[in-house]
Amino acid sequence: MISVLVLTHGNLAVELITAAREIDEKLAEGTAALALPWDVDSDEASRQVKKALREVDCGEGVIVLTDMFGGTATNLALPFMDTNRIEIITGVNLPMLVKIGSLRRQKLEPMDFALRLCEAGQKSIRVASAFLQH
Repeated sequence: MISVLVLTHGNLAVELITAAREIDEKLAEGTAALALPWDVDSDEASRQVKKALREVDCGEGVIVLTDMFGGTATNLALPFMDTNRIEIITGVNLPMLVKIGSLRRQKLEPMDFALRLCEAGQKSIRVASAFLQH
């Protein structure tokens, strides 16, 4: 099973995982949240990321979901990126997390899993009035 780590500053990661698990209870396995304190030292934060990756990894790869490209959470995750082993996706949203279960059933490689997860997140972003007019 491909594991997922949601990594953000503040409590966003925890709240996203909590909401996703309300929708899909199976997300309790192989998913984790790491909410970095706003004032965390970068060396300490890097140690926390390394530990969280090790703990969540079920042996088939890890997808790290961060809040925004160029942000601290993403920058802390980048040194751990390992193509087709540890992939990083920025712009995490709830629809991405809800999609995890169906993607796991497809037995994808981490890169394909990451690409499809990214696609699910992008497809969920809409301007409601424009969408409803068509």
